[in-house]
Amino acid sequence: MRPGPARGTTTQSELVIDASMTDAGRATALADGLPAAFGTLAMADAIAGVARALLDGHLGDDEVAVPGRLEIIHRTPVPVGATVQLDATVQMVEPTRVTCEVLVRTSAGVAARASYEQEVISRADWLDRMGVATV
Repeated sequence: MRPGPARGTTTQSELVIDASMTDAGRATALADGLPAAFGTLAMADAIAGVARALLDGHLGDDEVAVPGRLEIIHRTPVPVGATVQLDATVQMVEPTRVTCEVLVRTSAGVAARASYEQEVISRADWLDRMGVATV
């Protein structure tokens, strides 16, 4: 990994929650009769995206960042139609790992807090772990 990102580096993204971002049809779906809300899996994807953006420009040409650990603490539901802002901050940088804190905010405050760890690894090593032959 090229130098950085430095501890404390931040980035943001914003999105409007739509019906495709709920857990409808999944094991984590809300009980019938409750309004649709930002689903855990879609939230995890948004968290990973904003955290990965912190590594832009810091990966070597032969490197990829892969998920290592994700913890999400839900504080309040986020209904479909709401706008959320994701604020990601680098908390720790190790030789092959970067850990970020991500806050998911609505106009009412913090809806979720997450810790997302990414491992930086060469493409060849990742493909080897996957059992894919490299040429």
